[in-house]
Amino acid sequence: EKGYDAISVNDICKHAGVSKGSFYHYFETKQVLFMTLMENWSNTVMQSILSQPLSANSDLKEVLVKMPYHFDTVFSAVPKGFPILVDFWRQAMGDPEIWKLAVEPYRYFTGFFMRIIETGQLNGSIRKDVGSEVLARLLVAVAMGYLLESAYDQAKADWSAITSEGLKLLLEGIGGSK
Repeated sequence: EKGYDAISVNDICKHAGVSKGSFYHYFETKQVLFMTLMENWSNTVMQSILSQPLSANSDLKEVLVKMPYHFDTVFSAVPKGFPILVDFWRQAMGDPEIWKLAVEPYRYFTGFFMRIIETGQLNGSIRKDVGSEVLARLLVAVAMGYLLESAYDQAKADWSAITSEGLKLLLEGIGGSK
């Protein structure tokens, strides 16, 4: 609610119902706690995607269109956690250690989408005249745009469904011969 810079270790301890001694037993600093939380969250999101089997015979467009539904928890957490996420990105720009953690999910998803796109290009379901990295970055940018939009429009919109429909429209434009 307050953002990373505005919240103190006292605030964290009070909200969590733990003593400062307990906090410092597990975390040297507020930054270490935050990096741990971000890393755990990032790993959970990536595991959610990895748990879905993907074969060369999969309908890759359908896989991509259904993917936003794996992010329901992300869409619901974004409005509340957005100030902290913005602070995290701001800090990451000035700290190489935080930057490494911040870009890991983007690199992961770019690589993940590249593999899906390359498979789709081989089977003809995704156009071949555009590089897989360009298309993967487009998909990541669209997904990030929907996450950002969900932070601004906090109505009870079904952001997974909205993102899925947007991806469906986008994929029609990058479709191949199938």
